[in-house]
Amino acid sequence: MTALLVVELSDDKRLFFGGRGPDGELSEVWVTDEIAKGTRDSFQSALGALAELVKTLDASVAGMEGRPEKVEIEFGASLGSDCNLWIAPGDSKAEFKVKLTWSKA
Repeated sequence: MTALLVVELSDDKRLFFGGRGPDGELSEVWVTDEIAKGTRDSFQSALGALAELVKTLDASVAGMEGRPEKVEIEFGASLGSDCNLWIAPGDSKAEFKVKLTWSKA
């Protein structure tokens, strides 16, 4: 993601995803009205999509026949300018990484 997404949270707190200022630094000084903005609700919805994905992966791992001692899944995730969650391959640029690990109990 090359553009910046700003998510407005409660209590005047903001989350910044992607993008860099003209000097290459991460700074809110250069944030303008042209930057994509998301709401707390749209951000929570995007993370809800991540929760649904994890739930599906968990069910798949639980149903594996001959399951190994340990199963790990890692992927990158990015937020689009519309605050939708995008799953990215592990070797691509992403705003954050998600690593899930299951061990036999």
